[in-house]
Amino acid sequence: MWKNFVLIVLEMAYFESVTSCAGGIGGNGVLINPSISMKFHPPTAWTYPETTAATDLSYFPGQPLTQNEAQLRANGDIESAVLAGLQTLQIPTTGVTVTPQYSPPLVSDCKKLTVATTGQFGFEEGGAITKLITPPGPAGITAIFCSQRNFAGTPPSLVFTMVDFIQQASVKIDGITLSEYQATLLAAKVSQYLMLNSRVDFTEEVMVN
Repeated sequence: MWKNFVLIVLEMAYFESVTSCAGGIGGNGVLINPSISMKFHPPTAWTYPETTAATDLSYFPGQPLTQNEAQLRANGDIESAVLAGLQTLQIPTTGVTVTPQYSPPLVSDCKKLTVATTGQFGFEEGGAITKLITPPGPAGITAIFCSQRNFAGTPPSLVFTMVDFIQQASVKIDGITLSEYQATLLAAKVSQYLMLNSRVDFTEEVMVN
């Protein structure tokens, strides 16, 4: 829902999808070395599974198998979005340093080979991990039901429980001075690029300060 709202507003005015902590859209203040912070359901490519994922098929399609790979992917996506946003707004990037802050979470799919999954696992929607699922104990979910994505269970005793899976990140932009208006436009462009290119599923407004 938030994703659709942002896309619609960006097409109309670019900047109404974010809020400036320094005074809001149209403010006359100046931001030196601003930071952008965000909360979201993480793209699958920004996560990594447990070490046994390759043998029990408990990874998602396109998911990095190591934390380092997921970190590099997330950092690269965030940095690219910021630089693309600056270029789109015709703001020089010479001497600008972009430093993402994000810790890839360990989240696996249920096991799709041989054994049942008794512990918590992720639920993927639209290329992002949106929820964590706990299967009914003690049997868990079989490999067959996992492959079929059958998480219905049998109420009232054998029920799968789901909780929202929200992560956060920030990015520091050094070597630059922006007006509040420019900073707000930049945050809107960054969120747009991350949604469209990296499948970040934002859960709250992007903040810039």
